[in-house]
Amino acid sequence: MAAAAESARAAVAQARSAGAATWAPLELEHAEQTSREALTAQRVEQTRLWPIPAADRVVGAYVATEKAARTAASVAEERRSRAAANAAAQIDAAQRIVSASEALAVRLRVGKERRSLLTAARLAVEEARAYQRAGDYRSATVRALRAGELSAQVQDHAASVVARYADGDTIARWRRWIAETVAWSKRQGRVAIVVFKESHRLTVYNRGAAVATYPVDLGFNWTADKRHEGDGATPEGRYRVVARLGQRASIYHKALLLDYPNADDRAEFARARRSGDLPAGARIGGLIEIHGEGGRNQDWTDGCVALANDDMDRVFERAGVGTPVTIVGSDEYGAIAEFADRQRGGGNGRRP
Repeated sequence: MAAAAESARAAVAQARSAGAATWAPLELEHAEQTSREALTAQRVEQTRLWPIPAADRVVGAYVATEKAARTAASVAEERRSRAAANAAAQIDAAQRIVSASEALAVRLRVGKERRSLLTAARLAVEEARAYQRAGDYRSATVRALRAGELSAQVQDHAASVVARYADGDTIARWRRWIAETVAWSKRQGRVAIVVFKESHRLTVYNRGAAVATYPVDLGFNWTADKRHEGDGATPEGRYRVVARLGQRASIYHKALLLDYPNADDRAEFARARRSGDLPAGARIGGLIEIHGEGGRNQDWTDGCVALANDDMDRVFERAGVGTPVTIVGSDEYGAIAEFADRQRGGGNGRRP
């Protein structure tokens, strides 16, 4: 009996050290209850003087205890391993969505409130990793899931901001503007310019044919259509060059001044003011140009279109006062539209 009792006690201790109290509490409680019953049976048998103590019954009870303890240890190890794997997967998933959301936040220039959500998400991932190192996989998983939730809020917001890039009517309007601009160039036998915001390119047309395309930097809030001064958005619409500014007249190498705000911009600004959609004291602004000092591979202007100086020289040579300049969000159902629809669950956008 003594050997069986010792083996059973060792098995229960091993189950505890294996974390059964955390990962297999019911199984451990069963083993401990079985151990108490075996000890009680042993004491009862040891008090008997006659007949001879029933050692087999006590040994059987300790064998049952050892079996229950080993089951608890096995279950605990399996659950711990599963929890560790799940925590690692959740942390990896959280890190991916946080990284993707950070890249998205930079590209789409999300506001301060959403950036604070990303800060909290990054902290949650760090906390999750700390819990993971400490072996607290449940807490690690909870923090990782929280990081994912915070990042998803940022992506949902970004999707709402760029939803119009997935709207069929909006894309159709942009395409119509492009077609009309190209048709004018062909009909007049002159130069026209189209700026595509999503792909960050400026295309020069002559006699209706594309003759050159250049990469551009845009306003820091480039995904939006300009609504008021200081919003950092590059306006969308059909404009004309009203002045050519050479190196002595422009602080950005050379510039083509556009007729923003035009009549359409003023009408939209008035509508937004009547509906209360503008900040108090907002002004419509102006001084939107195509200018040099670009080529930075980032969106940094207050709403202008910036080219590398060599490219600006070439555009400047071709464009004159009166040259049409059409600025659109995109000419296709592109990556931003796909993102907006995917984030909204798909099927809500309308392909043109």
